[in-house]
Amino acid sequence: MAKRQNVLGINGIEGGDGPNTEEYNQIDPNILDCFPRASFPVDLFHWREDIRVLSPVYRAGREVDRRLRERLRGLSEQGLLFFSRNQIEAYTACVACNLDTALDDPNLTWEEKAGVFIGELARRQDAVYAHPMPQELDGLTRALSSFCVYVVEDSRRMGTVVQHLHCDLGPERRRINGSLLALAVYMEMHRGDIIIEMLETVALGFFLYDIGMSRVSPMMISRIQQLTPTEQRTMREHPRMGLEILNRLNLTRPELAEPVMQHHERLNGSGYPNKLSGDSIGHLGRIAAVADSYCAMVTGKPLRQGLAPINAAAELVGKERHYDQMVCRTLVRFLQTIPSSQQPS
Repeated sequence: MAKRQNVLGINGIEGGDGPNTEEYNQIDPNILDCFPRASFPVDLFHWREDIRVLSPVYRAGREVDRRLRERLRGLSEQGLLFFSRNQIEAYTACVACNLDTALDDPNLTWEEKAGVFIGELARRQDAVYAHPMPQELDGLTRALSSFCVYVVEDSRRMGTVVQHLHCDLGPERRRINGSLLALAVYMEMHRGDIIIEMLETVALGFFLYDIGMSRVSPMMISRIQQLTPTEQRTMREHPRMGLEILNRLNLTRPELAEPVMQHHERLNGSGYPNKLSGDSIGHLGRIAAVADSYCAMVTGKPLRQGLAPINAAAELVGKERHYDQMVCRTLVRFLQTIPSSQQPS
């Protein structure tokens, strides 16, 4: 396609049979409704069928008045409004405000939709941890419901999600990474035998597994120096604090309580808070323990780098007195299906 620039400094695109869909995508009216009302995040183009040209009609960031908004929506309803995929990140950020709309958007690849999901789930999870109230919980539950339905439709989608996790192993991502990895391991262990209603409950349990840490002082969590014995005792109480939060929210199902209470328990009884051992530790507690420990190992800290994924997985497999080896081996097999190019070197 040849380009020509107008007085606004926006390139108009001369087409042949139509816009190149690898470079320019249509914008659906429902997508347009996701954009901020005051200004839009991407440049917009009108496909002029009479002269076979994509003509610029809006530059990103400029004010949108009522007349312009109505005009753009009209073009969108006719299938004549396009944006450049060079601005896909800004476009995706807006679509993320409505997961159902994002899932139906043909302009987004599954890789891009996975990024939308992770961002939205992390936002919803952070909201619940910051303010564990029914309204925030409802937002997380609805987002998880959409996510579970989508990944069950195609098991390969969960692998793409885990690729994204390994692209960002920063400390601020440890919570969401641990939750999603636990869910991935659960789905792998129950492949072919997943009931969507149960999966949604299990997913919520994994997303709330560390909520007791919201009761621990941020200064204690970020402390570089070793904690005092008193602080260590306080830290080890966070699973019980998490259970108190669940009870206050009337979340009494065992699938929710088990990851919260048992993600620090170890098979040989050396864990906390109840020093459970062997069969006293449930299936979901064992998965949460492996996922949480793996993410702790690969996540960097101020005084040490995170381990390479292969080294962290090998270390878990070598600790058979602490971790369920069936869960560990499932994690290893699953990680082996993730392209190494997506993992940190």
